[in-house]
Amino acid sequence: MKQMILNTKEPLLITNQMKCKLISWSLQDWKNELDTKLLKFRCGKNEYTEEPQWESKTVVKSATFQDFLNNINSNETEWWYFDYKYMFEWFNENDNFKEKIDWSPLGFPELSYKDSTIWIGSKGAHTPCHVDTYGCNVVLQVFGRKQWLLFPPEQNLKPTRIPFEESSIYSKVNFFSPKMEDLKDISNCRKVILNPGDVLIVPNKWWHYVENLETAIAVNIWLPLPQDDCQRIKEGIASILVGNMLQNIDISQQNILNPNMTEDLANIKTALKVIKLSVERCKEAKKCKEATVVTATQPNDKNNLELALDKYDNVCKIPVLNDAELKSFWKSQSARFKSNRQINRNADKTPDAKEVVDFLEVITDDEVLELITKKLLKR
Repeated sequence: MKQMILNTKEPLLITNQMKCKLISWSLQDWKNELDTKLLKFRCGKNEYTEEPQWESKTVVKSATFQDFLNNINSNETEWWYFDYKYMFEWFNENDNFKEKIDWSPLGFPELSYKDSTIWIGSKGAHTPCHVDTYGCNVVLQVFGRKQWLLFPPEQNLKPTRIPFEESSIYSKVNFFSPKMEDLKDISNCRKVILNPGDVLIVPNKWWHYVENLETAIAVNIWLPLPQDDCQRIKEGIASILVGNMLQNIDISQQNILNPNMTEDLANIKTALKVIKLSVERCKEAKKCKEATVVTATQPNDKNNLELALDKYDNVCKIPVLNDAELKSFWKSQSARFKSNRQINRNADKTPDAKEVVDFLEVITDDEVLELITKKLLKR
């Protein structure tokens, strides 16, 4: 199971594997556990916007879990999301989480709540479509239903590094309130709805757009992969380029950086240290790989996956939507929020800001970062 998860090149759905007791919790159980603790919810709008609802465009509100429940029962114009929060940072005093989060059924007994992040959101809560540049994403749905759209790395979804976040590449495609013309060239879509107890494996660099279909809670971990070191070189280069640019221009960083990067953007000295260490590790890994003898009869990744799937009857690949299914889904997705389709809360970039964004998108393009990385590895 562990090796299948770490090596799969396709998304996998695993059912009836996890024994986590959180799966059986009701909203009342969550309310009792979280009590009066103030949580920071990112709040967006259930309405049409031209661009995706970037995090910088949402409002952060502090509220208890009960406040959250009260709001979602009385307010249909907003969605609320307590997202991407490491559990040990927010709930270190909650012994229930320490005891009940167990990743050993998947082959990772060394991982616990300390390695896990939690996502609590109302219907409509979502993160813009993106790629995680590091690791393999393992997601456990513990309450409610959550819809995932998945696309292979080679799918052109109009990638952008702005807003900039180290470890994420965003898509300019707005899957929450799309226009049909923006979706016509998109294919290879896998759609899956997670129910409590389901586990989704998202391979490295797969595009994903995730939206709550109702009040939903999920917990996930990112598993480190050998290729992460080479990716850290790229991310370090991008951080230096973006950080240096922002130091020398008189412009608001709101449209450039993701909110979590305003304080976490590495300075040049730190970024160079990370790059140097990652270059050394990549060179060492290359030596080890070259020293390994690969026989002609060794099965490829695809064959290995098929063998693993034959072994586990509770694991399956997620099928690609056919043309009719995809067209029908795009039609229903784009029909939402039609009554306020003229509203555009995101058309606020000044000419100066647009010039900066255009330039940053060029210098942080993956081909540029790849070229610099290759040059560094040759030194």
